[in-house]
Amino acid sequence: MKSLHKTFDILEYVVLQNGRRVTPSEVAEGVGINIATCTRIMGELLKRGYLEQISRKEGYIAGPMIVSIATRDSLYKQMANAAAEPIYQLSTALTSQVNAAVMQGSTRIMLTYYFRDYYMTMPWKQFHFMDHWQSAAGRLLLSSLDDREAKKICLKELKLEKYPKEEIETMRKNGFVRFEKDDKIILGHIVRCPGFPALAFGLAVQPEQSEKAFELVKQTAVKISNNLTGSGTAY
Repeated sequence: MKSLHKTFDILEYVVLQNGRRVTPSEVAEGVGINIATCTRIMGELLKRGYLEQISRKEGYIAGPMIVSIATRDSLYKQMANAAAEPIYQLSTALTSQVNAAVMQGSTRIMLTYYFRDYYMTMPWKQFHFMDHWQSAAGRLLLSSLDDREAKKICLKELKLEKYPKEEIETMRKNGFVRFEKDDKIILGHIVRCPGFPALAFGLAVQPEQSEKAFELVKQTAVKISNNLTGSGTAY
C-alpha cells in the first residue's frame, strides 16, 4: 500500500507542474522518498503512458494517458466543464485566483481553477485539501453535509474549538459565504443541482472589491447551474 501511495504522490507532483519538466531527483525530494524508489516508479509510469521522458537530462512531463483518462465522461468531468468558463470569467473580471471543488469523504478535491499567470506552476501544491474552514469552498462544502458528519470533520479533523453550527446553518440557507481573512475578503458560492454532488467555488479580493465580487459570485453560480441543468437554480 505504501508503494501505491508513493506512485500517486509522484504522479500528482509531476502533473501539478503544468508541463514543466522535472527530474527524478527533484520529484524524490518533492515527495519525500529516496531517488532509487522514485526512479523505479517513474519508469513504470513511463511504460504505462502516464509519464513521458523528454530526455535523461531534462526529465519528465505528464504523459498521454493523463489526457486519455480525462476525455472519458463522468459526473465530475461534466461539473468541471460546466464551471470552467464561468470561473474564467470571474477570475478575469476580478484578477483573482478562483477554484471550484467537491467534497469526497472528508477531503476537498479541486475540479477546476483559473489564474492569470500562465508562466507559474499551479498555485496550490496538491489537488486535495483539508483546510476547509480557511477557504470559502471548504466552508460551503461542509455546509452541504449533514450536521453529524460536518461536526465530526470540524472537531476531529479540523480541530476547531467548537462546532460552528450557526455559521453552517446560515450557509445552508443562503448558499454563499463571505468573511475576512488576512486583510482580504473571502467569498464563495455553492451550486447544488439534481443528480450532481455539491460544487463550491471561492476567491479572495480586496475589501474595496467586495460588493462587486459578491454580485459576480452569485452570477457565476447561476451560470454554472445553467450549464449543468438549464434550471438557473444555484443552491
